[in-house]
Amino acid sequence: MTETGPGRGRRTRWAVAAGVVAVAVAAAGTTVALTRERDASSAADGAAPPSAGVPAARMCGVVDPGRFAALAADAPSVEPRALVPDLTAAGGGEPGGLEAVGDHVATLAHGDGGSVITTWSASGAAERTVTIPGAPGVFTLAPDGAVIAPTGTEPGTEVGSWTGGDDPGTVWDVADAGEGRVIDVLPFTAGEAGVVAAVAFEGSRTLGLLHADGTVSDGPELAWDWYPRFFVQPDGTLFVLSDVDGESTYTTLTRYDADGEVLLEVGGRMAEDSDNGRPQVIDHPSGVAPAPDGDGFLVFGPTWRIAEIGPDGVWRGVALSERGEGSTFRMAEQSPLRRVGDDYVFLSATEDGTVQLTRVTAPEMRTLLDAPITWNVAVSGATDKLGFGAGLATDAPYDYFADGETPAVHATFDPWWGAVSGDYELRYEVSGDPWAQPAIAPVTGTVAIPADGGEVPLDLPAARPGPYQVHATLVEKATGDARSATCLRYAVGAPGATFDPGALADGADWGGAGPLRGVQLADELGLGMHRVQLDFSGMVPEGARPSVAALDLGAIPGAEEDDPFAGLAAAASEAVERGVLLYVQIGEADQRAQQAVADGSWGAWVSAIVTAIHEGAPDVTLWAPWNEPNNTGIGGADYARDILAPAADAVHRADPRARVIGGNALNVVVPWYAEAVDAGACASWDVVGIHPYTGFNRSWDEEGAQGPIGQITELREVLAACGDDVEVWNTESGWWSDGPANEWHQAYDVARTSLWQSALGVGAWMYFFSEGGWGEAENTWSLVQVGSYVKPGALAMATVGPLLAGRPAAEPAEVEDPTVRAMTVPPAPGSDADPLLAVWTLDALTDVALLADEDAAVTVTDVYGATRTVDVVGGEATTFRATGAPQFLAAPSSTRLRVAALDGGSNLLAGGTVTASSTSDGDAATLVTAEGALATPWRAGGSTAEGPDVSPWVRVELAEPATLDRVVIGSAGIRCCTTGVKDAVVEVESDGAWTEVGRVEGAFLERTSTVRFDPVEATAVRVTVPTTEQRDVTIPSANYSGQSGGLLPAWEPVQAEPTWPVSLVGLAAYGPGRAP
Repeated sequence: MTETGPGRGRRTRWAVAAGVVAVAVAAAGTTVALTRERDASSAADGAAPPSAGVPAARMCGVVDPGRFAALAADAPSVEPRALVPDLTAAGGGEPGGLEAVGDHVATLAHGDGGSVITTWSASGAAERTVTIPGAPGVFTLAPDGAVIAPTGTEPGTEVGSWTGGDDPGTVWDVADAGEGRVIDVLPFTAGEAGVVAAVAFEGSRTLGLLHADGTVSDGPELAWDWYPRFFVQPDGTLFVLSDVDGESTYTTLTRYDADGEVLLEVGGRMAEDSDNGRPQVIDHPSGVAPAPDGDGFLVFGPTWRIAEIGPDGVWRGVALSERGEGSTFRMAEQSPLRRVGDDYVFLSATEDGTVQLTRVTAPEMRTLLDAPITWNVAVSGATDKLGFGAGLATDAPYDYFADGETPAVHATFDPWWGAVSGDYELRYEVSGDPWAQPAIAPVTGTVAIPADGGEVPLDLPAARPGPYQVHATLVEKATGDARSATCLRYAVGAPGATFDPGALADGADWGGAGPLRGVQLADELGLGMHRVQLDFSGMVPEGARPSVAALDLGAIPGAEEDDPFAGLAAAASEAVERGVLLYVQIGEADQRAQQAVADGSWGAWVSAIVTAIHEGAPDVTLWAPWNEPNNTGIGGADYARDILAPAADAVHRADPRARVIGGNALNVVVPWYAEAVDAGACASWDVVGIHPYTGFNRSWDEEGAQGPIGQITELREVLAACGDDVEVWNTESGWWSDGPANEWHQAYDVARTSLWQSALGVGAWMYFFSEGGWGEAENTWSLVQVGSYVKPGALAMATVGPLLAGRPAAEPAEVEDPTVRAMTVPPAPGSDADPLLAVWTLDALTDVALLADEDAAVTVTDVYGATRTVDVVGGEATTFRATGAPQFLAAPSSTRLRVAALDGGSNLLAGGTVTASSTSDGDAATLVTAEGALATPWRAGGSTAEGPDVSPWVRVELAEPATLDRVVIGSAGIRCCTTGVKDAVVEVESDGAWTEVGRVEGAFLERTSTVRFDPVEATAVRVTVPTTEQRDVTIPSANYSGQSGGLLPAWEPVQAEPTWPVSLVGLAAYGPGRAP
């Protein structure tokens, strides 16, 4: 499953004229808008788009939330113009360089006869072609457009000028002007009349100036160390990029004036140990050009990022190639970036790999740079940075601090930051889980940048198990404007936790942990299960006949050169020692495996694979045939007959001890499993695997009986035909964690799902997945972000797994409040542990009553392992704050600890008549039913007869007048692609008049909101979503995405008739009740 993420794919080197030398290169509280001076007058001319609005929740590390929020549907867009659509075909070979001087543009191609340099007109026509047999990798243009390049003759100290034909009109012998070969030619004149170009030498640091009359003179002396690259600017200044050593441990980018005086120097390491808040590296950019407006510069590359810096080197903004919504630029990896008058030219790569020469105007470039980007964890590693050489760090692996260790975070500034230390300061806020009980008070502070750079420790909250975020913003002191921001996430482990990221085996990977490391993570994070997926196509050669000898065993995960079973055998042995369920899965949607099923060789190949692995890794005893067969068009009966039965027979013959995990279908599709059972699956599988994903990243609770909770219950009825002892395992499911809603809810979902699985008899869970970075749409599902940080979900799994281990099944407990969930969990047989009472809500902040028969000091454990004591008086109600995050209460059995609603009563809206301003999906009448709409929410429509429905409402006429004192609004989740409640106005009708009785304001994590008011006699209730403005468009004031802090995400344009209308799952009203 290994995938490549943004910027992680194959990298292509360009030999860039005047930019890349042709040598091998080692490879504070609230956010404020990023400020940039603009001269343009309209959006079409590159002006700033209207405000995106105010998010409901902060996006940690984001300086400008509007950067990741949608534009208006009618916002101007730019499609870059291909000056030369196919540069390979038109330019005489594989593109290898680009130069622009004045109004002249030329490219270099590697052709059969040498280097082909073509000059292009403003219309994209080839004006002049020069072929240089010596195939130099660098060239430049004279002010009159003449091509200047090394002639290719030895000893590499001869430079020629071509105005036409293949013979140079002027030749400069520069052997006496510097030491060694010419490594670059530059359009640099040092401000001297008659100079047409400059040359850089391999062994000296003084540039040689080439005069039009054929003479050579000394230019300014510059400083560089290893692998210099040169970027000449239209104003006559020059940037020099240089590594301090051959390993590229540190890189500097220095700007010189015409006389060689330093105007600016910035620096950064080539690589950091983590993306988690660390300083931005300078990864050998391939282009530097003036910014479209103001006095800054664009620094591109080498892969997909354009960083805009000011003249002082401080970041002003970041754009990403291929990521802008509406207006997208696609720069080829290591493309040069050149300014041509008021335009820009660069090389673009199309989807089919064709390289184009692209030209855009300065206003168009501004629009492209400002196009919104979809935020996710992978993108944040490129955008959410303080700048080159500045960031946050800890000394702990994965920024994880075990119990007993003192967390320590510091800001770090490379020495060049001393030059701007008087102009900027760092403001930060450290916060924890917003639903932690008791609340974690944020810690804020301001850091002065050291005059010589260095590290500055930050103040942190007192250590308590759980995840923390450090949101840091670089602020310009004179104006108060925020220029950049970053986020460092750190975690504090709970007492007794065994997780030790620094001691894990090698094998961390973007697509998932290697076998041994995966087993260790499964144990230490409390998952208890790890999967190894075999690459069937990699192991089974095309056209081969089934046999052990025919297998390519080197394709087994963890294979070593001299032992293909090394990694898997070590993992299996470790799994036995640690009590981890390690299973190997064979087959998925690859052509070779499907062909084997079709031609009947599948069972024989499985036999060969199992036989080989049983011999080389004998502790592997769990096998799963095929991943998500229903997702590859395989019906339940066909699966049971053609895949499961042959595989099970092969496994059991090769190893009688082995067990087969069958099914493993995507989602709990009960009819599919029923087909498999009817076709004889019971005789083949020893364990039934399920992949109980929800829709739209929802929780199990939100989908209720329509989701995994109800589906697993129905599946149990189907599996009764297999006998009472058939086990059901969750062999794959999880939640992606991108954005301020999903990051926290992943932890809550882990805990709630663990409880539900206990109650439903699901015996094991292979969370997808323990460590990595991969995910559909570049979202990340892992519990540990590879090479970066430990997520809240990991801490929750490490807490809840051991807490429930060995205990009998959890049992749901009835609570009169329908927004509250509770389960009791008995102690393990023979254990002296206390029973547990787990309490949580449908993502509401709700007070409940704790009741006990006798006085008790109740130990409360949260999802991260933090504990506290709550004193409960026997026979009296103790108020307890419940949230969407389960809390586990432990007290002796004799106390009969239980939870009750503080507010009793029935839903007085039940049986009422429900109407709505508009409806696009669902039935509003389901909102007042006992279960609500669950996985099929009611959605407002885009418009009414009067126009766009920008303030949708739902009204319920009560079956009979009643006294009300609170209204409960159940919103659809905002974890993916539904719109939930942020603001709402609640009114009641009494004596024919409507009166506002309360509001919901700024809800975000709360999927369920309660509005309380003084008792009032009412005949109807109305809930209305007020309007707001985003990008100067009036729309409902709602949470449109948990990923973008509630703002419409980049891919969903802002329009009065939204494609994501407000969605509700429940409405209820209650009268004054009696306390328990």
